[in-house]
Amino acid sequence: MTPTAFLAYCAAVTLAAATPGPAMFTVITNGVSRGFLRAFMAGVGVAAGDAVLVTLALLGLVALAQTFEWIFLLLKYAGAAYLIFLGIRMWRASAAQSNEPRTAEAALSRSFFLGASIALGNPKAILFHASIMPLILNLDTLTFVDGLLVVATVISVNILTMGVYAALAGRASGWFTTPKR
Repeated sequence: MTPTAFLAYCAAVTLAAATPGPAMFTVITNGVSRGFLRAFMAGVGVAAGDAVLVTLALLGLVALAQTFEWIFLLLKYAGAAYLIFLGIRMWRASAAQSNEPRTAEAALSRSFFLGASIALGNPKAILFHASIMPLILNLDTLTFVDGLLVVATVISVNILTMGVYAALAGRASGWFTTPKR
C-alpha cells in the first residue's frame, strides 16, 4: 500500500467516524448520562465492532452478505429491537438504579458490548468499507501486513474520534447534573 493510499484511507475513515450516526449517539448518550469512562468503553466497543466489519470486508465476505441480504435485515431489526429494549429499560429505571451499577467492571463491559453491538448492527458500515476500499486501496496487491494496517487504522481512528466525543459529552454531563446557582 502506498503512503498516499494509506493517507486517503485514513481521511475517509476519519470522516466516516466523525459523521453523526448510531455509534456517535451511543457514545454521547453514555457520556452525558454515565460519564466519560462508560462512554469511552462504548467507543472502544464501536471500534472493535468496526474492526470486525473491516475484516469481513477485507476477506471479501461482502459478496456473501449481499447474497444473503436477509441476514443483514435481521441484524438491523435485532439491533433496533435491542435499542428499543434498552430505551424502555432506562426509562423505567429510577435515577438511583441507573446510576449505581452492581460493579464497575459490569458497567464497563456493558458499555463495551453496547458499542460493539451498535457497530455490528449497522449494515451501512460494512457497505461503506466494502465500497471505499476498492476506490482507495489496490486489493489485488494488498498484503497481510497492509490488511493489519487497515484494521489497526480503523481501530485507532474510531477510538480517537469516539474518545473525543466521550470526553466532550462527559464534560457536558456536569451542565445537566449541577443545579443552577
